[in-house]
Amino acid sequence: MSQLSRLSSIPVGFALVCAASPAEAQSHQNSGDLELSVAIVDGCTLSTTDVAFGLIVGVAGEIRASGTVDVQCTANLDFAISMDRGLHSQGINRRMRNSVNGGYMRYSLYSDPGYSRRWTDQRSGRVQGNSGSTGSVTYTVYGELTFNGAAVPGRYDDNVTVTIDF
Repeated sequence: MSQLSRLSSIPVGFALVCAASPAEAQSHQNSGDLELSVAIVDGCTLSTTDVAFGLIVGVAGEIRASGTVDVQCTANLDFAISMDRGLHSQGINRRMRNSVNGGYMRYSLYSDPGYSRRWTDQRSGRVQGNSGSTGSVTYTVYGELTFNGAAVPGRYDDNVTVTIDF
């Protein structure tokens, strides 16, 4: 019986030696195509920074502040930027509203530092531009608030929609 045990252990040992010897590695390869494309269209986007008049302490007069309109377009594209009259306008006058007491304060937006060209949504009040070779242009928005000294204290605000046509 011990003979049989020895004989049966030999094939098992042989099988383990064969399994442990390294097999020759084979490499396989597949390939495919990856297509790339892009479509460039004439277009513009814009972003804004707010016109914040800050805090007013009792003295009547005109208060000025500025913001920006940043334009990003396809290079050398003509465009026009307009601004509506805001949420609380009365006729052609823009107004900020105090939501607590219902009061209003008049203000104007201009496209020039001399405060002479109102920025509006009418043809004559639009700002015409070209994106140039970089496609990027920044415009300053000049705000002027007329404070009569009689407004009720509180927060006054408005929201003006800025639109770019190209």
